[in-house]
Amino acid sequence: MKCFYHQDKDAVAICKSCHRGVCADCSADVPPGIACRGKCEADVAALNLMLERSKTVCQKTGVAYRRNALAVLIMGVVFIGIGLLPVLVGGGCGLSLIVVPFGCVFLLMAFFNYRSGKQISNVEPQGK
Repeated sequence: MKCFYHQDKDAVAICKSCHRGVCADCSADVPPGIACRGKCEADVAALNLMLERSKTVCQKTGVAYRRNALAVLIMGVVFIGIGLLPVLVGGGCGLSLIVVPFGCVFLLMAFFNYRSGKQISNVEPQGK
């Protein structure tokens, strides 16, 4: 393969941004990668930063899902408690017919949020 910018020279690397072959004179080392000197260095640096930041995104997202599951679980327990309290005390049950099902929905949402959080956290990052 020849250098994109100097057709008479052999390429020694491929630019991480534009994927063009570059010779030693046209290449700039932007660890971990090579860029076209003076043209793609900022793009390759941005790509490297984005890749580095994305390495922990699954674990952070999984923790957020599990934290949300705890909040929704508490809401479900409170709704069910408020709905069942009049029945247990001996009062009417009109409001509980509405509040208890909402509490059950919150409990179900908490279960699915927790399960999704565990599945997301267990995803292995690529390249390991």
